[in-house]
Amino acid sequence: MIVLLEDAEAWSLMMLVSAVAIDNAEVSEEATEAIRLWRSEHQEESEELASLTDELNDALNAHIDQTLMRRVKHLGRYETKRT
Repeated sequence: MIVLLEDAEAWSLMMLVSAVAIDNAEVSEEATEAIRLWRSEHQEESEELASLTDELNDALNAHIDQTLMRRVKHLGRYETKRT
Protein backbone atom coordinates (compact mmCIF):
# COMPACT_ATOMS: atom_id res chain seq x y z
CA MET A 1 0.00 0.00 0.00
CA ILE A 2 1.25 3.47 -0.81
CA VAL A 3 -0.02 6.68 0.72
CA LEU A 4 0.59 9.93 -1.11
CA LEU A 5 -0.60 13.09 0.54
CA GLU A 6 -1.02 16.17 -1.59
CA ASP A 7 0.22 19.56 -0.42
CA ALA A 8 -3.27 20.66 0.66
CA GLU A 9 -3.72 17.50 2.76
CA ALA A 10 -0.31 17.92 4.38
CA TRP A 11 -1.14 21.56 5.10
CA SER A 12 -4.45 20.57 6.74
CA LEU A 13 -2.72 17.94 8.85
CA MET A 14 -0.02 20.42 9.87
CA MET A 15 -2.60 23.04 10.82
CA LEU A 16 -4.58 20.56 12.90
CA VAL A 17 -1.54 19.22 14.76
CA SER A 18 -0.12 22.68 15.43
CA ALA A 19 -3.50 23.99 16.61
CA VAL A 20 -3.87 21.09 19.03
CA ALA A 21 -0.33 21.70 20.29
CA ILE A 22 -0.98 25.39 20.83
CA ASP A 23 -4.47 25.03 22.34
CA ASN A 24 -4.27 21.82 24.35
CA ALA A 25 -0.66 21.18 25.25
CA GLU A 26 0.94 22.97 28.13
CA VAL A 27 3.71 24.71 26.22
CA SER A 28 5.47 27.94 27.05
CA GLU A 29 4.81 31.21 25.27
CA GLU A 30 8.18 30.82 23.52
CA ALA A 31 7.14 27.40 22.22
CA THR A 32 3.78 28.75 21.09
CA GLU A 33 5.49 31.53 19.17
CA ALA A 34 7.96 29.05 17.65
CA ILE A 35 5.06 26.88 16.46
CA ARG A 36 3.29 29.91 14.97
CA LEU A 37 6.48 31.02 13.22
CA TRP A 38 7.07 27.52 11.86
CA ARG A 39 3.46 27.38 10.68
CA SER A 40 3.75 30.76 8.94
CA GLU A 41 6.84 29.51 7.07
CA HIS A 42 4.87 26.53 5.73
CA GLN A 43 2.03 28.31 3.94
CA GLU A 44 0.10 26.71 1.10
CA GLU A 45 2.02 26.46 -2.16
CA SER A 46 5.35 27.25 -0.48
CA GLU A 47 8.53 25.31 -1.13
CA GLU A 48 8.75 24.49 2.59
CA LEU A 49 5.30 22.87 2.47
CA ALA A 50 6.28 20.82 -0.58
CA SER A 51 9.32 19.58 1.33
CA LEU A 52 7.17 18.81 4.38
CA THR A 53 4.73 16.89 2.19
CA ASP A 54 7.56 14.77 0.80
CA GLU A 55 8.87 14.07 4.30
CA LEU A 56 5.38 13.14 5.55
CA ASN A 57 4.86 10.79 2.60
CA ASP A 58 8.24 9.14 3.19
CA ALA A 59 7.56 8.69 6.91
CA LEU A 60 4.03 7.36 6.42
CA ASN A 61 5.06 4.90 3.73
CA ALA A 62 8.09 3.71 5.73
CA HIS A 63 5.81 3.04 8.70
CA ILE A 64 3.26 1.21 6.55
CA ASP A 65 5.99 -0.89 4.92
CA GLN A 66 7.44 -1.76 8.31
CA THR A 67 4.10 -2.88 9.72
CA LEU A 68 3.06 -4.82 6.62
CA MET A 69 6.35 -6.70 6.11
CA ARG A 70 7.19 -9.79 8.12
CA ARG A 71 9.66 -12.62 7.98
CA VAL A 72 8.20 -16.03 7.19
CA LYS A 73 9.83 -19.40 6.97
CA HIS A 74 9.33 -21.00 3.57
CA LEU A 75 11.02 -24.19 2.43
CA GLY A 76 13.53 -24.09 5.28
CA ARG A 77 14.61 -20.47 4.85
CA TYR A 78 13.26 -17.09 5.91
CA GLU A 79 11.82 -14.61 3.44
CA THR A 80 10.42 -11.14 3.88
CA LYS A 81 6.81 -11.04 2.73
CA ARG A 82 4.11 -8.45 2.57
CA THR A 83 1.16 -9.37 4.73
